Amino acid sequence: MKYSLKKIAIITEIIGGIAIIVSLIFVGFQFRENTIATKSATANSANGMTVDWYTATGNSAQSSQLMWDYLKDPKSIKSTGEIYQATILIHGLILSFQNSYYLTNQGTLDQNVQESLTAAIRAVKEQPGWQEYWQNRKSLFFVEFRDYVDLIMNSESEVSEGIYENLKKEETEANISD
Repeated sequence: MKYSLKKIAIITEIIGGIAIIVSLIFVGFQFRENTIATKSATANSANGMTVDWYTATGNSAQSSQLMWDYLKDPKSIKSTGEIYQATILIHGLILSFQNSYYLTNQGTLDQNVQESLTAAIRAVKEQPGWQEYWQNRKSLFFVEFRDYVDLIMNSESEVSEGIYENLKKEETEANISD
């Protein structure tokens, strides 16, 4: 059987076309797997920033007490250095929240992460220290994140977590004893 050069060229083009289609399918699968891996690594990193903050603050008796006192009543802290430290502690946490907010809006983080952050802000939104911090520092954040936090601050809903109820209870007891 004789093949003409033209027939061989057509067969070669068909085989080449099939190879390109197979390659594109393979690249598509690889791209999807890479996207999932990148999203997972980004989510892990974003979550790690927040966990690191909580761990570092929780493992330091001085930082934990300072945050407790600042949230409860920022006016009770007389040292400029401690006010600065409390402000920086909160700022570090809220920067990680802002990062997670943007990653969620880009679709990199699951919406559940955003809901968790929203609950954390709702839990402290009535605390005098948080309110003072947010009023003094919110201009340092991106407009979209600022609007998001302001929306939470102005909402009626609260998260009832025992630790913050203890702050309210201590504040009420202190007012009664005055």
